[in-house]
Amino acid sequence: MGDNMLLKNALKYKYRLLFICCMLCGLLNVFTFWQGDMKYPAQALFIPAVVIVIAIVGFKLYKEEPFDEKTVIFCLFVIGFFFRLVYIQSTGHLIRQHDVGGKNGHLEYILKFYTHQKLPQTIEWQYYQPPVWHYICSLFLHIQTTLGIALDAAKENLQLISFFCSNMITLVSYSLFKKFSLKGLSLIIPFAIVVFHPTFIILAGSINNDVLSLLLALISVDLAIKWYREPKLSTILKLALSIGFSMGVKLSGGLISVGVAMLFAIRLFGRKYKNKIGLIGQFASFGIICVPIALWWQVRNYIRFDTPFTYVPKLSETHSQFIGFRSFFERIFDISAVFDIGVYPARMIQSKVGIYDYYEYNIPLGALKSSVFGEYYLGQGSKIGLICAQLLFWSAVIIAIAATVSAVYSVIKAFKNSKEECGFAKSELIFTLVCVATVIFSYIKFCFEFAHFCTMDFRYIAITIVFGALYIGLLLKHREKNNKMFDKILRNSLCVLIGIFALSSLAIYLTAG
Repeated sequence: MGDNMLLKNALKYKYRLLFICCMLCGLLNVFTFWQGDMKYPAQALFIPAVVIVIAIVGFKLYKEEPFDEKTVIFCLFVIGFFFRLVYIQSTGHLIRQHDVGGKNGHLEYILKFYTHQKLPQTIEWQYYQPPVWHYICSLFLHIQTTLGIALDAAKENLQLISFFCSNMITLVSYSLFKKFSLKGLSLIIPFAIVVFHPTFIILAGSINNDVLSLLLALISVDLAIKWYREPKLSTILKLALSIGFSMGVKLSGGLISVGVAMLFAIRLFGRKYKNKIGLIGQFASFGIICVPIALWWQVRNYIRFDTPFTYVPKLSETHSQFIGFRSFFERIFDISAVFDIGVYPARMIQSKVGIYDYYEYNIPLGALKSSVFGEYYLGQGSKIGLICAQLLFWSAVIIAIAATVSAVYSVIKAFKNSKEECGFAKSELIFTLVCVATVIFSYIKFCFEFAHFCTMDFRYIAITIVFGALYIGLLLKHREKNNKMFDKILRNSLCVLIGIFALSSLAIYLTAG
């Protein structure tokens, strides 16, 4: 069955479903206004998304045309754009943040630049972080205050930078998916995962350095594949800048360089590319640009403060969040807390004697819970909210399992089929897996070395969302030519699953406040 015919069949009734979903979003706005007695005007910002999508759907219905791939992608992007806009408008710059407030937090770091235009003279708390993000934010503060905006309002507007980065993540993800020849339903479903994933919604309102480092790392992945296919000097220079600045924003942005090094080695030692001297020149240019941008801050701190290159300040073992007394088995395999405590990340649970004595300790559970809720309790307080929270968590769990299975399946198919059949080289798929393995290994190592509740936050491995979505897309792509009952059930089940995930994410985060 051809791609066009598959898309028409797969989406024959999907545009009606999308129309219904949009109407539900509109009703959600009405419900929110009614629930808050019109005290939450931020949700009104979502109305343009509903109007735009309903207009497109109505036009398609009027013309009796099926939804094409680009139209669906555009509608999803519009919904995601306004979804993030509502969230940052209703979420203050000190709400659901990480290490932002207090002395030597990210905000104080930014204000130091804004006020004194000098680098920190200490590495206390967040001052150990590279200064690129904080300098960009301070420039934005200067621009705003020069235009007459009050400093308090200007600080609130810092979320616009994160909002921009979060939207760019969806676009770069789309570019990456296209590089692996995803199209039709196999492109729409992964893109929807990225658009509606709560991690990217939370990051859209965060004013720490995570979101920019993630965006630059993702751009690096996209550029690395582009360079591997056509090794040009201009591309590798862009790659050097993206990796360098990703590490210049946050050192962990360089974790994907392990996979990039693998692609470099394949090109250098492989037989297909003959211009080895030219490659060595490109690598030298890459190093000259990337290394100083990536590591100058670590070198400076090593010279001034004698700190190791991978220095991270550590909470004490007397801190209430310390979970280092838990065994290896408990940290990796004990998932009983999801049944005993529930779907929210357990922290500071009050005991009968009035003290807070329990923190999430299982790493897989901590990652899954914080991937959809951060470290917070969104949706708690109402029956509808709790139902949506349950749906959001368990749909995310199934998506994670599906992504893992899809990764294994995609590797098997890639080694069985030719490059022409797959639409990409085997080494490109292996590259993504190396990136995932490096990020997850670093995360687990970090969780054990810094054995506190907060180190399990999923934001440290948020890039795996994009890779996981990619693998699900590859699974659908490999199965798209089959019209067997199993494949129909698979496609329809994934559509329902992503629909539940998207709607529950909208319900939770449109009303977060």
